[in-house]
Amino acid sequence: MSRIDSINREFTLNAPIERVWAAISDPAQVANWFGSKAEFQLQVGSEGWFEWPPEICEGRYAMRVEQVDAPVYFAWRWMAEQDVPFDEKQSTLVEWWLQTSENGTLLKLKESGFLTLKQQQMNVQGWQQELAELEAFVLS
Repeated sequence: MSRIDSINREFTLNAPIERVWAAISDPAQVANWFGSKAEFQLQVGSEGWFEWPPEICEGRYAMRVEQVDAPVYFAWRWMAEQDVPFDEKQSTLVEWWLQTSENGTLLKLKESGFLTLKQQQMNVQGWQQELAELEAFVLS
C-alpha cells in the first residue's frame, strides 16, 4: 500500500525552547492543547494514547514514542482511528524539531505515512487548530 504525502508546518513561537519542549513532550501539558487527555512515558517504545472530548471526536488514539532527543527532537506514531490497538503499519509518524531562534523557538512539525488522502486532509485541518492551541498555551 503506498503512502500519501506528508504534512509540514514551520513557525516561530515567542517562548524559550524549554517551554516549547515541555508543551509537546509532557503528557500533562500536551493535554492542555492537544485533545483533552494524554498518557505516555517520555521514553522510546512507550505506548500511550491521546483523548478528545465527545463534541470533537470522542475516543482514544493509541500512540507510541519513537525517539526522544531533548530538547530538540521528539517523534511519535499514532493511529488515525480511535479506540483501536496500536499497529505500526497503520500509524503515521509525527516528528517535532525545535531550535532556538532570535525570536524564541523555531518549531518544525512533520506528519508522514498517511494511508489515505482523506486521513491526510483531516489531519491538515486538525493540525491547523491544534498548533494554534499549542501557540496559545505556550504563550499563556
